[in-house]
Amino acid sequence: MRRPLLICAALSLGGCLEPGDPLLAVRDTQPPSVVSINPTANGQVSAGGTVRITFSELMDERTLRPGIAVYAGADEIPVRLVMPAIADWDKDIERGDVPYTVTVSAASGSFTAGTAYTLVLRTILSDYEGNPLPDELRTSFRAVP
Repeated sequence: MRRPLLICAALSLGGCLEPGDPLLAVRDTQPPSVVSINPTANGQVSAGGTVRITFSELMDERTLRPGIAVYAGADEIPVRLVMPAIADWDKDIERGDVPYTVTVSAASGSFTAGTAYTLVLRTILSDYEGNPLPDELRTSFRAVP
């Protein structure tokens, strides 16, 4: 009775030892990069407009709010972030790195016309695999009516 049980157990474990195709061939170890920021450095945005940041790949949503800041002088202003839903990205994970755009606007609904702002992207920002942005990035823009 023990022998048939051992044979069944050995045969069932054999399937567990067969390697399957991994979802991705290699783990992503490359840090994300900033592909573009609109407006560009020292550019202008309408008071009711938005700033668009495009990263090289899918970003970890949990790092966006602490990693993206806007300053008016020395004061950080409250911002509203809009990003693509993760569910949209999960549908075709094997396609590799694709640009990921985050839209930033003033939480009050508008930037103050005539005010100079500084956008700061901190190194806490990381991609979906946990690779952080390699360097802090700062760029300035001005709100216009």
